[in-house]
Amino acid sequence: MKIIAKKYNLLLLVILVLQIVTICFFGVQKEGFHQDEYYSYFSTNRSLGFYYPDREWVDTDTLRDEFVVKKGEGFNYGLVHLVQSWDVHPPLFYDMLHTVCSLTPEVFSKWQGLIVNIIAFIISFFLLNSLAKSVGMSKGLRLILMFAYGFNPMTISCVMFIRMYMWLTVFVLASALCHMRLINLIKKYYDGSEITGYTLAKPFDKNFKSKFVRRVLDIAAISFLGFLTQYYFLIFMVMMGLAVGIWFLFLMPKNSEFIRQAASMAKRLIYILVYGIGCAFALGCAVLVYPASLSHIFRGYRGQEAQAAFADGSNIIERFGFFIGLANDYLMSGMVWLIIVMIVIALIGLFFFLRIKREKDKLHIANIRSLFAASAGYFFVVAKTALLLGDTSNRYEMPIYPIILLLAVYFTRIGLRVIVGARKIKEIAIPVLGTFLIFAVITAKGLFIDRNVLFLYPEDKDRIEFSEDMKTQDARAVVIYNSATPDNIWRLADELLVYDKLYYIDADNTEDITDSEIANADILAIYAADHENRDEILNSLMKCNPILSWSGQISQKDMWTVYEMQ
Repeated sequence: MKIIAKKYNLLLLVILVLQIVTICFFGVQKEGFHQDEYYSYFSTNRSLGFYYPDREWVDTDTLRDEFVVKKGEGFNYGLVHLVQSWDVHPPLFYDMLHTVCSLTPEVFSKWQGLIVNIIAFIISFFLLNSLAKSVGMSKGLRLILMFAYGFNPMTISCVMFIRMYMWLTVFVLASALCHMRLINLIKKYYDGSEITGYTLAKPFDKNFKSKFVRRVLDIAAISFLGFLTQYYFLIFMVMMGLAVGIWFLFLMPKNSEFIRQAASMAKRLIYILVYGIGCAFALGCAVLVYPASLSHIFRGYRGQEAQAAFADGSNIIERFGFFIGLANDYLMSGMVWLIIVMIVIALIGLFFFLRIKREKDKLHIANIRSLFAASAGYFFVVAKTALLLGDTSNRYEMPIYPIILLLAVYFTRIGLRVIVGARKIKEIAIPVLGTFLIFAVITAKGLFIDRNVLFLYPEDKDRIEFSEDMKTQDARAVVIYNSATPDNIWRLADELLVYDKLYYIDADNTEDITDSEIANADILAIYAADHENRDEILNSLMKCNPILSWSGQISQKDMWTVYEMQ
């Protein structure tokens, strides 16, 4: 343990570097995009909007222009905010993505988004380490946590997903850290020498007041940024505020008369009001900066869907079971049962057997309780309101996954200590070693056996290679789109941008196709949206060029089917 203490910062840096290399390794393997990732680029960098003619040829530059920052049009944050106001998201993540795209004009690359998320991961890494330190975790235990966090498939998946959730994780961790520091500040003004309670050590003097206000300002600044990143931050903000506020309000001085206790509570209530005013001020500033947020939350389609889902009491078991299943399968690699056993043993040990001698260990119980309460509240509310989208719904709970890992590591070590005691192998405590082995198995199983890293879309590689092969053969690319959902063309962006130009057909129009290039083509690559007229349009293409015959269906994805005629 002495070796770990001396080399801690070096070991931490080595773990971080290895994790960044691992993330980049999976980044190389990312072959395609989720439809929402396409939307990230489109809503950040759009130019004139998608153009959907009927029976006309369109240069793919017209499509590409909607995903890239054109030269001379960079750093246009006003447009970014305007476009987001038309949808249901706050703008901060899109501002950051737009900045990177502005520094690389005329480029549409996954690495633009991945760089934004890798920066967020690095920040979250150090925030989680500081958070673990603030709740009293030893250096050895923190190394285990950082290993488990950065190599966890869900952390890597969150980096791979080019949306705002990695940055939401940053601000959730930053908020949790600021609240833990606020708790630690408050506890400095209490004497915790008695295991069963607190004794008021000294009045809340001017020095405390100034420090308290600074902590509140830190929380307010993080709340401002978190709200402008994703509205789900508001859930964590409220839950953490309630957890800390209730703890502070009922933190009664021990061995004092009723009048003194009442006076102390009244004074603490004033501090809680100051905290509430600071958070309200932060939200007010965020609304002033981005007024569309109010309509998004209360009148937007996602806000109304979330409110309806939350009010529906019949779906509690289904939704809660769904998200617990995701956390078990993807965060804990199906081994959540082992962690639950360790937590139960730890709680029994803390209640009946262990006598924590060091005062700072006792005082950190308040931090752990607050983290647990805030995370549990966030998990429940999100489970009740988030979209059920299969394994990709992990994104909604990802911001608290690092805190869940922290609590799991914390209680696993205590559970093992109850079982084996404080024995050591040389200088390494057996409970710490056992904790590392458990989380090493969880991590290795998730990465190498279950292959739980999401948002890589390896199947898209063959689809893009098909487009490249068609272009090599001088094929004509035809896009048959559904006029009810024309924007779904962006789901094929990687495949369509391979060609120089595209022939657009509105599936609602069943008139004969007479285009000369189609009639004289040696080969056609056809991208057809689901539509009741699809077969009729395909027959019209055959009539236009009767020399060609069907090569068959090449692939299917979402609402699109790819065909070949030659």
